Amino acid sequence: MKLISAYIFKKAAFNTFITLLILISFFLFFNIIETAGDIGKGQFDVLSLLIFVIATIPNYIYLFIPLAVLIGVMLTMLSLVNYSEYAIMRTSGVSLKRIAKILFYFGFMFSIITFFIGEIFAPEANHFAQIYKRNKTKEIVSNQLNSGIWNKDGENSFVNIKQVMPDNTLLGVNIFNYSSDSKLQYSLSADIGEFDYKKNIWNLENVTIKDFTGQNIKIQKIPLYKWKTSIEPSYFSVLIITPEEMSAFSLIQYIHHMEINNQSTQRYQVALWNKLLYPIACISMALIALAFIPNNKRNINLGSKLFIGIIIGVSYFFTLKLIGFMALLFNWNAILASVSPTLILFTIGWYFVFRND
Repeated sequence: MKLISAYIFKKAAFNTFITLLILISFFLFFNIIETAGDIGKGQFDVLSLLIFVIATIPNYIYLFIPLAVLIGVMLTMLSLVNYSEYAIMRTSGVSLKRIAKILFYFGFMFSIITFFIGEIFAPEANHFAQIYKRNKTKEIVSNQLNSGIWNKDGENSFVNIKQVMPDNTLLGVNIFNYSSDSKLQYSLSADIGEFDYKKNIWNLENVTIKDFTGQNIKIQKIPLYKWKTSIEPSYFSVLIITPEEMSAFSLIQYIHHMEINNQSTQRYQVALWNKLLYPIACISMALIALAFIPNNKRNINLGSKLFIGIIIGVSYFFTLKLIGFMALLFNWNAILASVSPTLILFTIGWYFVFRND
């Protein structure tokens, strides 16, 4: 049984990696075409384009691993049937449940790989890619409104930032502090803000402080101000990459920050649970591949089966996105919205195992 397990593992892993390579190459080609229009902006040249595209590879790996597992296992099992190896295994006493157990461990192995890529490599590489491109093209990170970015800092303080540069330098920082009865106590304006990672504090330059607590407005100008706040540079990642592209750890931190400031966390909750549950799809995909195993090699129609397999994988991805959007629209429970597609896929996979055994 160990020889059979190792044989299936080896063939499935090879087919999965080949499929993953083809999928990534296909989408990298279109990514190059799409990004080529930015060549000539600032210092963005052909070499910059290649560096940017290469940095997006971990994110593509993370996205396509479940689909690659499905197609890779399908190719493996159909190959076993085509060369009568599957028939020999079954007649020698290997049950379908035993084969399903092998594929379960195979899917579990890729679930772990998917989780680590999605948690460590993909977010960092994608963040680097976006920062690198913006630095080369001299783009500003983002402005949510014409007036800049607004954020709440604690119970009675509001922050307005005109621009966030790719290196997280803040331009045009305005802080407004109110009393418990909503009266403006003081405001602070600074031209530039840079984060000191050693002291975990913002250094604001060319600061003007206005005090409204007395009968007359007091104005004070200082060259450097130490700003202690819960807002960290990592919180501006949401302006560069979407919540779905952030790591689970970063999402947890950002959700905690928003909860402290009584802000809506629905989108980030959905993204967090999708991030945690997405790797499990590898197990479901490996089991669903069993549904495409014919009784004998005369029933093999490789093209149609692969097409159906791709449709299943793509449908899962879009269903996950659709339910996520509906959860935001109708304020559904984030955990239920995220677990539903994966649970359905997992149930279907085991259904085929028990039905065909």
